[in-house]
Amino acid sequence: MLRFRPRALSIGQAAALLPVLWLLACSTLPPDEETPAIAGAGFAAESVGYLLFDLESGTNLAGLQQDRPFVPASVTKVPTVAAALAALGPDHRFATTLHGTGPLRGGTLEGDLILKGGGDPSLTTAGLMDLAGQLRTLGLTRITGRFLFDTTTLPEVPEIDPAQPRTAGYNTGVGALSVNYNRVQRVRTRGRSGEPGVEHWSLSDAGRHRLDRATLDHADLDDPSLSGPDSADAAKPVWLPVRRPGPVAAALFRQVAAEAGIALPAPAAGLTPPEAALLARHDSAPLVDLSRDLLRYSNNLSAELIGLGAARGIDPMLDLRSDPLGRSAALLSSRLMVSAGPVDWQGFVLANHSGLTTMSRMTPRQTAALLRAGGPALWDLLPGEDEGRAPVPGTRAKSGTLAYAKALAGTLEAASGRRLGFALFIGDEAARRAFDAAMDRSRPDMPPEARAWIARARALQAELLALWARRY
Repeated sequence: MLRFRPRALSIGQAAALLPVLWLLACSTLPPDEETPAIAGAGFAAESVGYLLFDLESGTNLAGLQQDRPFVPASVTKVPTVAAALAALGPDHRFATTLHGTGPLRGGTLEGDLILKGGGDPSLTTAGLMDLAGQLRTLGLTRITGRFLFDTTTLPEVPEIDPAQPRTAGYNTGVGALSVNYNRVQRVRTRGRSGEPGVEHWSLSDAGRHRLDRATLDHADLDDPSLSGPDSADAAKPVWLPVRRPGPVAAALFRQVAAEAGIALPAPAAGLTPPEAALLARHDSAPLVDLSRDLLRYSNNLSAELIGLGAARGIDPMLDLRSDPLGRSAALLSSRLMVSAGPVDWQGFVLANHSGLTTMSRMTPRQTAALLRAGGPALWDLLPGEDEGRAPVPGTRAKSGTLAYAKALAGTLEAASGRRLGFALFIGDEAARRAFDAAMDRSRPDMPPEARAWIARARALQAELLALWARRY
């Protein structure tokens, strides 16, 4: 029987092995546990990329395809928040205002009343009621001039991503005067014995504030998927995106003003002259609170408005007449790349601020750099398991989901007590291209095979995070 006896290495031999041992210790190739997990979930290794790192030291612990660009989906909202907080500050508030062009005498404004949007992503019916209440406190009950709405603070975009279904409630129009997340609810009742049903459109969950036909026409709604009163889905409430939010918000304000005893004529688009007096102002919550809600609820409109506001804060003269979401996202990207330090930014593209697109790309290494640069101020805004948004205990993370694109980035508390950072992407670009080619833009539903892919990707993400938590 052969026996092998260990032999002591000379100092020279040991020194020659040190670089090899160091490379092995720092290797970011996937350990054996990750490989079967990926294969067991039905994914090819080339469709998965991740980077796991120690938050305190910055040391990379594990990685796979960390320099391959992936579709980030809603993980894009992480750099959007980071850039906005840096540009505007955590205490920044978005203002919606009312202005008058004439004197107020005996309850009458002798001139125009102008509702001006400031890009508040959280403006709701309650905010408009606050503005109307301030007018009532001033004693205003009527105006002799026009009722105008001013949306010129930000460019107007009819939909976030033209490649998405037109009827999807998450693909709304974007504008400085947006209310109730730019969605309207359609409720259609069935008629009796062949009689036509009744259809209502409203801007609030309770259906209290209904929209008339003229306002609906201005909203530029698209509802071809539920066109017949005898459709099986006809009686179900449906939320549809508003393409032109300014006229709809103004029409809603006219209603709440009437409830406050203020009579206003039909709204029209206009500008706020410099000499107009400020009559009322409604401020949003601080940006840090809006950012926390954005990362938790992942509202696409909120992300676009916050991103546009941040770009305007950085460069008020930025030309946004064409591709405003792309141009403003490019400006924020350039700032982020500088702040995150010396990382290979090749392939880093943010096509908008929400991630509702397949045109954006981020690598795991780039995402990790952005997380490191954001620091605790950013990490603590990420939703955790107590908010129902974390895949495993001890995780604070932002997820992103599109058909055939799944992303997750954030922090993880390991069994040892170490706090780790991670960026984890799964994508099948060939399947996504086929999905886009077959998409019917009149229908927002996702085919079963795409839903099954997302479920497998979500399960793999949770398995890998649990594995890392145990190992480290």
